[in-house]
Amino acid sequence: MAGIRGKRRRRAHRSDRAALSKTKNLTRGSLRTSTSVSRENRARTAPGPALRKPVKLGRRYKLPRHDEDGILGWLLPQMESSYTRLAAKGAPAPAGAPKITASALTSTAGVILHTAQPTVWRDALLEYKRRKAAALARPAAIRPAPAAPAIAGARNWVPLGPSVVLQGQTVGDQPVAGRVARLAVVPGGSILYAASANGGVFRSSDGGTTWASLMDGFDLDPTSFASSSVICGAIAIDPVDPNRVYVGTGEGDTLQLFRLRVVAALPAYRGVGMIRSDDGGSSWTAEASNPDLAGEACFALAVDPGNRENAIVGTTAGLYRREGTQWKQLMPGVFSSVVVASGSGVTRFYCAQWGQGGTGSRILYSDDGGRSWQAAGGGFAANDAGRIALGVQPTSTALTYALIAKQSNGTLHGLYRLDDVSGAWKSVTGVPLVLPVNGGQSQGSYDLAIAVDPLDGNLVYLGGSYVEPAPYPASIWRCAIRASGGAYAVSQSASIGTHAHADVHSLTHTPGDPDELWCTCDGGVFLNRAPRQGGEFASQNNGLSCLCSNFLGQHPTDPNILFSGLQDNGTARTATGPIWTHVMGGDGGYCVVNWANPGEVLVYANGVVYRSSDGGSTPDGWSAVWDFGWATMTQPVVTPRYNPASPSDADLVAVGAGPDVYLSKDFAASWPSKFTLPGGAASGDAFALAFASTTRLFVGTTSGQVFRADLLANGWNVKQLDNAPGGILGVSGLISDVAVDWADANGASVYVCFGGMGDARRVWHFDGTRWEDRSGTAGAGHLLDVEHNALAVDPLSAGSIYVGTDIGVWFSADGGQNWGPLENGLPDAPVFDLQIHPSQRLLRAALHGRGVYEIPLP
Repeated sequence: MAGIRGKRRRRAHRSDRAALSKTKNLTRGSLRTSTSVSRENRARTAPGPALRKPVKLGRRYKLPRHDEDGILGWLLPQMESSYTRLAAKGAPAPAGAPKITASALTSTAGVILHTAQPTVWRDALLEYKRRKAAALARPAAIRPAPAAPAIAGARNWVPLGPSVVLQGQTVGDQPVAGRVARLAVVPGGSILYAASANGGVFRSSDGGTTWASLMDGFDLDPTSFASSSVICGAIAIDPVDPNRVYVGTGEGDTLQLFRLRVVAALPAYRGVGMIRSDDGGSSWTAEASNPDLAGEACFALAVDPGNRENAIVGTTAGLYRREGTQWKQLMPGVFSSVVVASGSGVTRFYCAQWGQGGTGSRILYSDDGGRSWQAAGGGFAANDAGRIALGVQPTSTALTYALIAKQSNGTLHGLYRLDDVSGAWKSVTGVPLVLPVNGGQSQGSYDLAIAVDPLDGNLVYLGGSYVEPAPYPASIWRCAIRASGGAYAVSQSASIGTHAHADVHSLTHTPGDPDELWCTCDGGVFLNRAPRQGGEFASQNNGLSCLCSNFLGQHPTDPNILFSGLQDNGTARTATGPIWTHVMGGDGGYCVVNWANPGEVLVYANGVVYRSSDGGSTPDGWSAVWDFGWATMTQPVVTPRYNPASPSDADLVAVGAGPDVYLSKDFAASWPSKFTLPGGAASGDAFALAFASTTRLFVGTTSGQVFRADLLANGWNVKQLDNAPGGILGVSGLISDVAVDWADANGASVYVCFGGMGDARRVWHFDGTRWEDRSGTAGAGHLLDVEHNALAVDPLSAGSIYVGTDIGVWFSADGGQNWGPLENGLPDAPVFDLQIHPSQRLLRAALHGRGVYEIPLP
């Protein structure tokens, strides 16, 4: 089976994009396939002797062309951290446990995965809803605010954006949003619904000029499971009544990555099934499925234009049809495309099955509302056919196009045309390079899209990954088709995706309008108002606040100035509100503002630390770049706690890179010292760092070990803590964060939290001698068995701890003895980072799919 890899690309700085010939560049990722290439490159990029010494790069120096791994690079580490097996310390791996053979979390050994039940994510969400309802009756001592969305007069989470990121990573510096899977367009083009991959559904009532989130109000009834996952893969509407909306949760586009790299394990952030709205997204109803679609993902939805109660969805678990209010499986397998056309009194559904495990890919049709299916056409080129995207004209039941990627390597298999279901498929020659090839591989399993002109069946639009040269815009092609002998050929083609973001997931016309072509991609939504005449795509992302925020950086005294590292959209900054500006490229990670001199800022992306001397306000202010090698996707970059009485402390910086930790005393101008974690491969890679003082640093690793490094006269002395003789750390797995317990004046105590799955003991406390589980008491006060990503300890309130998880932010007022959700107005998107503002009583959260939120602290 094919894998997924990243294409080496460079992302030009804004000041250099006009010429594209200057040498100041940043990386950004694409995809390519091949298991062997993946493992070879993972070994190449894994920390080794050649990467142990950081490399200094001058401002005009061409930055290292890391293989960024694209979707693999940022999604695989998240996925592994979610499903890495947690177990009691020293417990043997179960027989037959699924294992990643080339892990992104450790450079030296495979990772055992937890075997999760398909309903695990939905079950956890349901328990979360129950806990939120129960929290309403709890004493105020352990619940700082009622658990409900945005309650008038109460302390509520407030969105800080990005509602959009200006000057984004595109040609022409178009505003960008986060990844959008699919789009539903109402006739006329004024009303649209965008299904974002990680942030729920958004609606526009003004043709994409502005957007509003539709899924942040799910908690109005915290005991109703209508508040399902905000991970979306498919969407469709009733063309007569645009208030009837169907959504398939779970993102199908990442199937190939999940199925190859995580063997027999539930992937991170899959869906919880099907949901429906009858009022334009103001409220939602969950609809049952049989077999259950919890833990699966959706590719495409099609609604019968003559009967809105009849709909078909293609999923990772089969082809499903809506019967009553339940979705029933028609056929098992993976179905990557579903379309519908109606004309001359016939409504015809088409579907494409993506062959898996020796089962070939095929195309089927139904003329009886989806009750029965048969092969569409003869002579289908099934050899090495992988993922298929189908294109039809809504009013023509006969004409069908199939854009097919190869199963073996994700490159283009071909474009094929069927003029009648009783006829034969014919190949189309001369197709442009929709899926560029790198090392014999491409990414047709991740982004593959096609649209047919609604008035001209000989005009098609094809979407793929990217086109050369830098900064690598979207691969969108207009192709005129003509008969050629017994087949067809592209008589003329043109690349029209120049100003759109790369990695195209769908192409959609406004119904009946050949002059409005919409694109969804890793940068949001884009619109071309003249695709026939060579028009360019323009951003339609204002208010589409679905960016995947990874980490935060804060100005020490001005709470308005914030930085956030974003997936495939670089690093963004704001000083004035919800509209942020792109200031650095690549896949953004940690952001650090020098709290004694806020004009100095550090950010991390793709193995490199960048330094700004102008407050990080412009792309051209970054200099003194250091390359540490790329061991984990977002390697930690930290400084000591805010202490205005000792401004020199702010210049101390630590960076974790594999088993090594580098330290700088001049805010990354140089790195004179480092230490290596003892224990070799068993130690894992540094994944979390926390300074207790300028001479004490705590480290948590990918293999569940904790270390304390103390600066002595002869250098850093490193001691392992997880095996403390007074009481060991009782769980083994990924340590996702470390936070100092400021109630201990000696700086010897810390909290740690775990990613992974399989053990609900998620938060632990070390008092300098022994470890103790601080995941709450059994029952209502305990944390859930989901990934816990971030910790924040309030230095002004002893025992007050906050933890960010895949499902919500949780609070304990008693050092972890009891926990409750802290969720007023916070969307149900995974929380990746938590930070308390150093001089204001504000807790900030970075949400993977919904940007940044804050709540005032008591």
